[in-house]
Amino acid sequence: MTENTYTAEEVKKHNSLNDLWVVYDNDVFDITKFVDDHPGGEEVLKANAGKDSTQEFDDVGHSESAKSKMKQFRIGRIAGAPARVEQPKKKVTTPASTSASATRPAEAGGLGALKIPIIIIVLAIIAYFTMASDAMIEDDQ
Repeated sequence: MTENTYTAEEVKKHNSLNDLWVVYDNDVFDITKFVDDHPGGEEVLKANAGKDSTQEFDDVGHSESAKSKMKQFRIGRIAGAPARVEQPKKKVTTPASTSASATRPAEAGGLGALKIPIIIIVLAIIAYFTMASDAMIEDDQ
């Protein structure tokens, strides 16, 4: 089965909100039906209509979910572009272990190792003020 190919000149003709094509990584997408649903608004799509928007799309930092959603709007490829190479899906492996703590990732950020010293300092402050207030009460009597 051969896929549809389009020249850059053909893509340029589809540059309105009612007929909007973009190019991403040499693939051509008809995103006309997605304009109203685009989370970033229609302005950004209109600004990239009829163009190769690979750089702009990547600069925004779209999620894998957004990239996956794109696939349904793909209508072909830019004429003369290198053949598509599907990236193999990464298989996620986890080490076999019966210990829950062995598979738990190390704490990222947060207080981590500082929890115990902070608790000790807080308890010391509470003890200091408690003893100081007791001393004031004894002085008053």
